Amino acid sequence: MSAKKHDLDDATLGAYLQQHIPDLKLPLISTKIGYGQSNPTYFVDDSNKARYILRKKPSGIIISPVAHQVDREYKVLKALGNVEGFPVPKVYCLCMDPSVIGTAFYVMEFVQGRIITDPNLCTLPPTQRRSAWFSLISTLAWLHSIDPDSLGLSDFGKKTDFYTRHCNTFTRIEAQQAKVKDIHTGKQLGRAHPNFDEIVDYIRKHVPSDRTSIIHGDYKFDNVILHPTEPRVIAILDWELSTLGNPMMDVCYACGPYWNRAQKGGTVRDDQGGEVYLPENQRSNGMPSMNELVDEYAKIAGWDPRMDQWEIAKIFHLMRGSTISHGIQARTISGQASSEFSHVYFENTKRGLDTALAMVRVMKEKETPKSSL
Repeated sequence: MSAKKHDLDDATLGAYLQQHIPDLKLPLISTKIGYGQSNPTYFVDDSNKARYILRKKPSGIIISPVAHQVDREYKVLKALGNVEGFPVPKVYCLCMDPSVIGTAFYVMEFVQGRIITDPNLCTLPPTQRRSAWFSLISTLAWLHSIDPDSLGLSDFGKKTDFYTRHCNTFTRIEAQQAKVKDIHTGKQLGRAHPNFDEIVDYIRKHVPSDRTSIIHGDYKFDNVILHPTEPRVIAILDWELSTLGNPMMDVCYACGPYWNRAQKGGTVRDDQGGEVYLPENQRSNGMPSMNELVDEYAKIAGWDPRMDQWEIAKIFHLMRGSTISHGIQARTISGQASSEFSHVYFENTKRGLDTALAMVRVMKEKETPKSSL
């Protein structure tokens, strides 16, 4: 992760944190972490060389009222911290008072380990890739097996109609984002895709069966920390999109590199896989097959996602990811993007929805009765 200085008031922040972290020793220095798109994230180092992580709501006007809710991140992290052995960072405090550093924020422990940002796992030794994948998936199955009511998370989200409700939500968000104007030209961003409504309508008509669990919402390798030397997950990060919902979404998303092929010559997105995920290349690159991973998930979770509208879950994943990319475009043209990598997302919006539309059209074709003539 790259880091850079910023405009937080370290003195004010330090005075606040000293009340909530007894071992903190002033003065402290905070440094913005460049990687990440949504909620700005910072290293916080005290004078004893202890390191913490701060995540805050972005500054400026928030386009969507359901985005950037750092209090929800804090709530689920604190709750899961009560599950013995479950890999989440310890959280120290949540501050909803904007007078401290400008927006709401929370602070958690810094976990030393490896974050793999390349979906092809090129920086991970081939001998560790298989075990790392199984750790990623088995940890997800563990999350989905935890009873949210037992952790005080019964109100963390609605327990029915996940896919239908989120189709409605993303339709509304996409429309809001389309109206955002460029701060330089005054021109509106425009629709994410001319066939956006057709894609969403098809998902609505073929939603998977209802299931409910705690879901992460953005579960992939670059949102977990692996042990410094061992191929196992020791912390799950970035819970901004977590809620109660259908675990199918997390499983489909996590397996994205296997079924969501990156186009040659294009920018590889963090949920897309390259040639190492082709069936003929998996063994030589240390990769398990997707079916092996989903078999492992099914064994732990007690149900098999492939048996219930798996293809619709893929289409939803593409629509959802592209709408989020569309939102990053909106924040970029309005001057709010929190990362220098924002330009990467422009090409992903249309590409993801093009793929989703092609899948919808194929499925529609299969549903159309063939003429006997």
